[in-house]
Amino acid sequence: MKIAVALSGGVDSTAVALRLLRAGHEVFGITMQVCPDLSGLKRPPTARPAKPGLAAHGCAFCEAPCACVDATSVARELGIRLELVDFRAEFEARVITPFMENFFSGRTPNPCALCNRELKFGLMRQRALDLGAEAYATGHYVRLEPGTPPVLHRALDPARDQSYFLSLVPAERWAHVLFPLGESYKTENQAEVNAAQVHVEPPVTSNEICFLRDIEYVDFLRLRAPEKFQPGDIVNTAGQVLGRHTGLPAYTVGQRRGLGIAAPEALYVVRLEAETNRVVVGRDDELWTREVEVHSLNWLTAPPGPEEPVWVQIRYRQKPVPARITVSAGGQAVIRFENPVRAVTPGQVAALYAGERLLGGGLMA
Repeated sequence: MKIAVALSGGVDSTAVALRLLRAGHEVFGITMQVCPDLSGLKRPPTARPAKPGLAAHGCAFCEAPCACVDATSVARELGIRLELVDFRAEFEARVITPFMENFFSGRTPNPCALCNRELKFGLMRQRALDLGAEAYATGHYVRLEPGTPPVLHRALDPARDQSYFLSLVPAERWAHVLFPLGESYKTENQAEVNAAQVHVEPPVTSNEICFLRDIEYVDFLRLRAPEKFQPGDIVNTAGQVLGRHTGLPAYTVGQRRGLGIAAPEALYVVRLEAETNRVVVGRDDELWTREVEVHSLNWLTAPPGPEEPVWVQIRYRQKPVPARITVSAGGQAVIRFENPVRAVTPGQVAALYAGERLLGGGLMA
């Protein structure tokens, strides 16, 4: 079978390519060029020197080593062709612009989930098929069972499961997709790559926002739209002014550090009010809730009934909790948790499960 592998140059995608090559498939790599313009940002020196001989074949768009360069190096070592696809304009319009708009509206977005829906399993999957691939494989840790539509389950490795980030991808996009790592552990894949003596680069740190690499998201937002950082009041839930903030995009629900206010007890960001430009803080007990509204719902199965138990995950690194969901028209729903949950954050993803099976997901209001 002719298979396109979404190649990043890291351990996981390299392990996918190795596994498929050894199984006798015809494999080629495909990599997105999505490098945003980071000029003007002061960044720490990279610990990763430029790779010799790759200047003409790697990324010509950014100032630091990136996935384009790493994937080029790995493809060369594996002896496979690599298709570098320039999606800079699409990434800017479909991921970066909504990313910024959410922060400026007092929400905390999840760009990985959006990128998966719009690019990795949208434009790039389609480009791979247009290039003649019969299947499109990625290094995501998730299990896909064939069916109409296919059914997604959590990965065997619970520490690496990435189904949460795929909950916004429409069900029809799982056709022709392969997840070879869903039944394996990260340590196994690392050992496989090491044994093959393929050199891969460790990921750069970016607070889990890959396109920012080694800079803070607040610095990026401030560079792109400094006018959005208007100082305003920090108030408690009773409306009493406690101090001043430096701009709403620099804060998120649940934040405690960096508030710059003195109080006799620990205070946390409870909500952000874009209409009044206020950061509202409160005690820890004011962060807990039993109910949240969800919009932009994407169902991978038939929606559960209002009395049917579901498990809801509201953060990537958080365990799912039991709840009930009442679905209304227009992709809206209300989730009622069995027990109160802490720091529900507008703009983040709520992924819904029945045991290990992913039912769908939406965005919390």
